[in-house]
Amino acid sequence: MQKDDILNTKLDDVDLKTKIKGFIEVAKQGHSNKEDALDFYQMASKKINEYRITSMELRRVISSWGEDVDDPRGIYKAIVSQYNTKEEAIADQERMRKEMREWMKLGDELDAIRNQHKNFNKSVCFSNIRELLKDNPDVKIGQIERDAGIRLGYMSRLEKEDNTAEPSVEFIVTAAKLLNVSVDTLISFDIAGLTPTEKYLVNFVEKLKTDTMADKLNWNVISKNEMDRYETDINGNSLHPLITSETVYDTCGGDYPQPFEVNMYVSKTFDLETDIYGDCYDLRMKNGSKLYLMNVAKTKKRTSDVQESVIEAVMYVPGGKRQVLATTKDEYPIGELLKNLYKVVKEHMKHPQVNKDAMYAINAFMNDDLSDDPDELPF
Repeated sequence: MQKDDILNTKLDDVDLKTKIKGFIEVAKQGHSNKEDALDFYQMASKKINEYRITSMELRRVISSWGEDVDDPRGIYKAIVSQYNTKEEAIADQERMRKEMREWMKLGDELDAIRNQHKNFNKSVCFSNIRELLKDNPDVKIGQIERDAGIRLGYMSRLEKEDNTAEPSVEFIVTAAKLLNVSVDTLISFDIAGLTPTEKYLVNFVEKLKTDTMADKLNWNVISKNEMDRYETDINGNSLHPLITSETVYDTCGGDYPQPFEVNMYVSKTFDLETDIYGDCYDLRMKNGSKLYLMNVAKTKKRTSDVQESVIEAVMYVPGGKRQVLATTKDEYPIGELLKNLYKVVKEHMKHPQVNKDAMYAINAFMNDDLSDDPDELPF
């Protein structure tokens, strides 16, 4: 293979990798079809295999570099001719390994997307659409079909028992948009089987996720170290609304457990055996109320214990009232939706955040306004 061919191959790889990454990002929003998922998965698998074979051949060449080897097919000679030194070959082998690891990661993500399509249940999707139409009387099936650019009667035809075809991505995305739910909710679980409270919480968590992705919400992150350092004031009141002073017993050593005071978050899942496991997030809501996403685990009794993370969504209302709305241990779908919300918030917080006050000042500057606003009169 000539150097120009190698360069073109690398550029093609970059172009394909970019396309696959774009597809994965779109698929995370629920906008994908199984044909594309399968095609990209097969392409990624082919690349992984190519890198594996090439890397193995290069490894054999490096191990016998400079030796007189039996090379009837000329593979050894062809590979050696591409490098000036053994060190160059070793560096290229490491690059190949890195590339292969990246392709394997993409392959795993594509496989997960492919498996989601395998589990798609057309009946559940259509049942959900009809259930949601009851809550959205202004939306009609015909409107969904028209907005999706599909002939009227499309859903009725697909609902027939002898029709094995699946609804198009355009139809599902349009239905989710008009019915004010995510694609994931529309296709993942039976909405009709939820209680009114579960439906209420599903809508709440879905709006949190959607508004977070649209950069409408100002979440605040509190690290595990910060949460572990919260103390009480001179009156014994906690400086964090979810942290309380509790009496626990030290069971390590001795016949009689010794009581001691500790400031902690008492979770619904683990009660007094609760550790903060990772970053926690809070969101200010109306009248000073706050929603907390608490990342907790069961306290280790032995260093060999494996901790399992649980997310709890807690609403705090000024005056000391708090309620655990949901946990990732809850039955499907609430637990799964909360898990996805935490992931979205965590990813969102990796990007720069600008609150309304800061944005107001920046917007004024961008409009060449550096003068102070007049003070508001007290009457």
